[in-house]
Amino acid sequence: MALLRNKNNNKKSFLQAIFSLLKKIYEFFFVKEFGVKKTKPATPDKTHYPFLPQHIFRQEYTPSSWQSAPGGYKPSAQELPSNYNEDKIVLQVRDPWWMHSYWEITQNTKDRLKYSLGEKYHQADWILRVYDVSFIIFNGSNAHRYFDIGVGYDSNNWYINVSSGSSFCVDLGLRFKDGTFITVVRSNTVTTPLDGPSSILDEEWMILDEEFMKLYGAGFGGTSPGARRRRKLKEYISSLGFLARMNREK
Repeated sequence: MALLRNKNNNKKSFLQAIFSLLKKIYEFFFVKEFGVKKTKPATPDKTHYPFLPQHIFRQEYTPSSWQSAPGGYKPSAQELPSNYNEDKIVLQVRDPWWMHSYWEITQNTKDRLKYSLGEKYHQADWILRVYDVSFIIFNGSNAHRYFDIGVGYDSNNWYINVSSGSSFCVDLGLRFKDGTFITVVRSNTVTTPLDGPSSILDEEWMILDEEFMKLYGAGFGGTSPGARRRRKLKEYISSLGFLARMNREK
């Protein structure tokens, strides 16, 4: 048994020696042939990668913390300027019976008026003169009618009550004691809409009786004054539709 064990050990040692020799021959051949020694990649040293805290990409701040926020973050308020340093008046429609006008008169213009008018300037009133210019090209003196509204020295806008379905233009100026009026700025022209249904009817826009009743909130039955008015309105609209069809057939 001892002899057999020695033979196995000698055989194992012999094989290890042969393997070591072959390995050295292979490494020598590889270095000579390619000039590089093949080695295993070194295990990265974890100490070369220190821990870094994760960045916070989003953080919300309450208004009370704006001043203490990083970077001094504070939203800037976007406000419209109080004036544009321009002599101008604008007229716009609110509904069939009301218009709104706003304006700006620069201090240079007021100083110029004071210098040219003298004491009369302090005795005059700032006036909005509203012209009815329906169906005409307004030249400043051919309006159908006009009326004045006293607006005061410090006002910069006014609501104007007018009639529906008409065109208007407004002058802002000074009116003196003798009634003389000086225009400082003139507005654009606007037209108020009608306060009722349009008289232009066409079969393309006709509606069913049921839909018509829904629009006016009730049926046409009954003898109440409201029901009678609604019935007359339906008859009137129906007659206009009949006349429109007659005209197209001609």
